[in-house]
Amino acid sequence: MSRSQTSEIYSQPASTGSGFHENTQLASAIDALKSQTHPVRLEDFALSHGLNSLLNSSGSLFARFKAHERVLHDAKTDLWSYKPDFDLRSPTDLVDLLRERYKNPGGGGSGSSAGMKLAELRESYPQAREAIEELSKFQPSQDREVLVLRGQRDGAIKQVFWNPLRGDEVKPIDDEFKTLWHELKVPDLVDLPKELENEGLTTADMLDAPIPGGGVVAKKKKGKKGAGSRRVKLQNTHLEEVDLSKDYVKK
Repeated sequence: MSRSQTSEIYSQPASTGSGFHENTQLASAIDALKSQTHPVRLEDFALSHGLNSLLNSSGSLFARFKAHERVLHDAKTDLWSYKPDFDLRSPTDLVDLLRERYKNPGGGGSGSSAGMKLAELRESYPQAREAIEELSKFQPSQDREVLVLRGQRDGAIKQVFWNPLRGDEVKPIDDEFKTLWHELKVPDLVDLPKELENEGLTTADMLDAPIPGGGVVAKKKKGKKGAGSRRVKLQNTHLEEVDLSKDYVKK
């Protein structure tokens, strides 16, 4: 009998993307549960994500999954959901959280700022972006409950702050200040270093930049240390008759 007739072919289990090691499967299960927008039945969740081991209620993976700090199980409905950092269910909850962060910066979350990143809020409240956009457009503007910091290029929300000054507490800018502000003239690029120097300020090396009338403001080139001839200055008065640059002979 030939070798080809006696050899056996073993089929490999299909890769589900969740891995075969239990730790990998647990991490995949937590990430998958985090992406769910609503509580789910365990059977539907496990089958849709290729986590069949979760269906074994006496297995180690099921026990670790159920005991995980980020997993919530409602025994009455038998539904499973991800536990976020904050329990946010409405725009009001979001504003309350921002108010608490303003009054107690660093008291929760990953940062010490009085504001919160949009990504941090969306993890606990998937509708955070839409809610913040609505809150930031509230009219009149002096009654807005939140202040938004946006990206300079794309205008996307980066960070959100609770607004502590609203209503009558918001005072308009004085007309006299506006007039003084608009009367200020910014020096031309060519005159800027000199104007700063006159005010006792220093600047870093000016980068090559276009100036009116063509040309550029060029950086000053520094010579290499030790380049060219340098005059020797004698510090010891008792050696006045000795020229160290000529009379010194190394033994």
